[in-house]
Amino acid sequence: MEENSKLKKLQAVFELKKKIEKDLGREFSENKKREVKNDRVAYLAQKSYNLDFSGFSSIDDLYKLDFSISDKTLAGIMENSKFSADMRGITAYLNENFQEALNIFSKSDDPESMYNTFMVLMRMGSLKDALEEAVKLKNVHPLSSLGYLALAHVLFFLEDPRWEESFKLYIAMSKDQIADFVWKIFNNSTNVKFLRTDQRKYLLDIGMFDFSNKTSMMESLSKRICEKSYNPCSFGFCDVMKSENGEDLPPVKNDFCVLERYAHALKMYVSGNFSGAIKMVPKIRDPEFLYLEALCHFSMDESNGFNSAVEEILKLEPQSTLFLSLSNERVKILGRSVESSALLKVKLSTLRENYYDSLRKIMFEFARLKNTLPTKVNFSLKFRKYHVVRMFFGYRSCKGVYGHDKK
Repeated sequence: MEENSKLKKLQAVFELKKKIEKDLGREFSENKKREVKNDRVAYLAQKSYNLDFSGFSSIDDLYKLDFSISDKTLAGIMENSKFSADMRGITAYLNENFQEALNIFSKSDDPESMYNTFMVLMRMGSLKDALEEAVKLKNVHPLSSLGYLALAHVLFFLEDPRWEESFKLYIAMSKDQIADFVWKIFNNSTNVKFLRTDQRKYLLDIGMFDFSNKTSMMESLSKRICEKSYNPCSFGFCDVMKSENGEDLPPVKNDFCVLERYAHALKMYVSGNFSGAIKMVPKIRDPEFLYLEALCHFSMDESNGFNSAVEEILKLEPQSTLFLSLSNERVKILGRSVESSALLKVKLSTLRENYYDSLRKIMFEFARLKNTLPTKVNFSLKFRKYHVVRMFFGYRSCKGVYGHDKK
């Protein structure tokens, strides 16, 4: 009787063992299927967005990807794609786990890791810490171009003119063709070689648009940039074009994008809302933004405000050129003349200290010489293109410096 009881217990244990093994096998099989499915989803996502993570070494490499998905979605694709373990800091950065990213990158002191640390600090909007890291990178690795790139980057956002020298040194040391292209566009160079590359394609498009004089090419580029936008910088640039053409603007999509905010301020100016435009225009030392403020003051006959804005422009851009043109009809929008229509060019710095009175006098004298009405005379200023440099450094830094989501 006792043996029968033991036998039944052994049989029960054996049955239970088989059941557990069966359940475990089923669970293992389901996990395996799920893993395969996740890999397949990651592969399809990576394929559909044409994303190539091979050769990634720094956060800057993210700007080589042309796509229109959020950073969190991109991080998910990277993680499911079994992205290399030593680049976990990039996914932490994309997920806004900044302290985790700093902890990962700070474990190494090679140039790429230190540069990534710098980029995380920029995304956090910690400009003082970013400057210290940039100086440290330059001093620890004096032969690496990344130190000069980091210095140019943070000095630009600090509105320190020394960024230019650092940027030129970076180009000389790195032979970075995109950076060289941006530098030439920034300086209004007519000797620009348009590159054949998919890296940072939005910069190439915008640079080409700036130098396009043919209507057909401008229309083609406008469609390529605005109807197929994949980058916040492109959205901002397209909004500026729309505002200049008098088109309706969508609501501000990225509150950190100073170019979008400028586009809305420009739209207000074009529509005659000068006081609203002054309030909307970004309060950073960019000659384009300062010039819009100057135009608003000029249109409201506020000489002090106009003179003050022009003085700030000349501190940034002492070589700024004022040009005048004529219209067949009364000028409706002052200060937005097209350079190709210029009939007279003078250095802005040659005007007397009271720029407001000097400009009005030049316009009246020009009208007299051309035997036309002063109301048919228009003008504009030419200076370097800061917006292209800001786009090169990347919208994620704009998020940190100008955004409201700092963590």
